[in-house]
Amino acid sequence: METVTRRLDGFTDAAFAFAVTLLVIGRGEVPGTFDDLRSAMAEVPAFAIGFAIIGMFWFTHVRWRRYRGEGDWVSVLLTFALIFLVLIYVRPLQAVAASLSAYVGANVTSFRGGIGDLFAVYGAGFIAMSATITSLFADARRNPALPDLERHALKGEIIIWSILTVTGALSLLLALFDATERISPLPYATLPVTIGLFTWRYDWELRRRQTETDAGAEPV
Repeated sequence: METVTRRLDGFTDAAFAFAVTLLVIGRGEVPGTFDDLRSAMAEVPAFAIGFAIIGMFWFTHVRWRRYRGEGDWVSVLLTFALIFLVLIYVRPLQAVAASLSAYVGANVTSFRGGIGDLFAVYGAGFIAMSATITSLFADARRNPALPDLERHALKGEIIIWSILTVTGALSLLLALFDATERISPLPYATLPVTIGLFTWRYDWELRRRQTETDAGAEPV
């Protein structure tokens, strides 16, 4: 199983690397003029956002593997689902990135549909990716060798990715109605606040402190 795990993780890395190449600035074209170069550089902010999002999902899978260990057939299926989804999700992410690039002055073709259409498709992909990560962390809690402290940390990870899933669902609902489609991107802007507050308030060291307290207590 160890060899299968290594090869599966390698396949996962390759899939995420391929997804990043689809977001590359300038689409791989060599700038021929200064205007071409300036246009390519205008894509950097959008590329950075897309790169950060893809990197977030990839690094989360790396951290999940540390918790889960070798895993079993459920772990394999969930990882395949993540690979499948990222290669689809990158397309609406690319459309969002291209639209943002065009807005800041890049000479690229932006999405020509409505913002509601764009974020409905993007939201569906974001929900599917986040829900899969949530399922992966839930699967990691089945690891019988997992210490109680790490099991407690996994609970926090599950809540974080549930927040991400619910945020995507809210954006999707807003995108489906003409009256609210223009504000459909806004729920994503709340994530630094909601995730930040939860991370700050969640007692990640609770079990460790309880263990140390119990160990230091005098026997009665």
